[in-house]
Amino acid sequence: QFLMTFPILFTMIFEIGSALVSDKLPKKLLTIAGLVVVGVGGILAFLIHPSITMMFVWAGVIGIGLGMVAPVAPALINETFSGQEKQTMLGWQNSASTIGSMLMTFACGFLAAAGWHYGYLVYLIGIPGIICALIGLPSGKNDTAQASVRQEQKPAFRLVVWREMVIAALFLMLYSAIPANISMLVAEREVGDASVAGIVTTLFSLAGMLMGLVFGVVSRILRQFTNTVGVIMLIIGSVLMGTSSSLAVMIIGAMCAGTSMSLIMPVCMGAASRLKGYETLNAALVMASTSVGIFITPLLTSLTAAVTGSDAVSNRFLAFGVIGVLLAIVTVLLREKNTQKQ
Repeated sequence: QFLMTFPILFTMIFEIGSALVSDKLPKKLLTIAGLVVVGVGGILAFLIHPSITMMFVWAGVIGIGLGMVAPVAPALINETFSGQEKQTMLGWQNSASTIGSMLMTFACGFLAAAGWHYGYLVYLIGIPGIICALIGLPSGKNDTAQASVRQEQKPAFRLVVWREMVIAALFLMLYSAIPANISMLVAEREVGDASVAGIVTTLFSLAGMLMGLVFGVVSRILRQFTNTVGVIMLIIGSVLMGTSSSLAVMIIGAMCAGTSMSLIMPVCMGAASRLKGYETLNAALVMASTSVGIFITPLLTSLTAAVTGSDAVSNRFLAFGVIGVLLAIVTVLLREKNTQKQ
């Protein structure tokens, strides 16, 4: 389990690092270099894996590459678009991220069937990303020239996204715990086997992807309540999954919870444009906070067991719902403070 979360440590560090040098180096270069590092890490892990120590090394390499790439897409959107168009693009970007995650999970399952180490070849999915970066991102000279102008004009840095960092960290702590426990919940409730658990997990991700496609419209309706509604959907989904022995209701719960990702993260990432000239750094700070949330997710299992005195998986989902209520309160309080300040 620690091997799975180990790359996050390096991702957090290099997300901030890449953001700090983004005004000196073209985003095109950062993107291509990061994807190359990820691909090389996957190939080396596939070829050389004599010990768990070496696997930790390659996990760190993959984390470094991911950290270099991760802030680029939301930063480009915040720099290029504004208003409702920006909201729509952030929703689409979140959907694209979900699709990529689903494709990687699907492909990894087939690759691992030939041998567990074949699963590392899934990181070669970065090759299409390299091609897209070569074709679609601005050339180095123009990018750095524009960055130099922005560097002269931009104000002193202020931490304007701290609210979004808190919300993103707490949300990802809860959100990432759901797919991590779905297979155990399916087994505990005796509603299916591993394939059923895979279907539920896929529908969980699919719901987030679909919500991302219509996020622009939804956010225009919900406005400042978008974050809070996202948390409410997570609460409803967690409670439904934790209390029902019906597969159909469990699927409904998973899809409700899945939509929360595309209701909350685009709002948090959109805040990166609040201070002009620091879009990449602010996006990196929000993404680093999500990494913190994912990294501490396993603590929820121990906390739930300690509080309830039981290792029942259903109790974990009920605990997610209770903590979600606290998160909903946090989103309201932070939104009110932000509104008052404005």
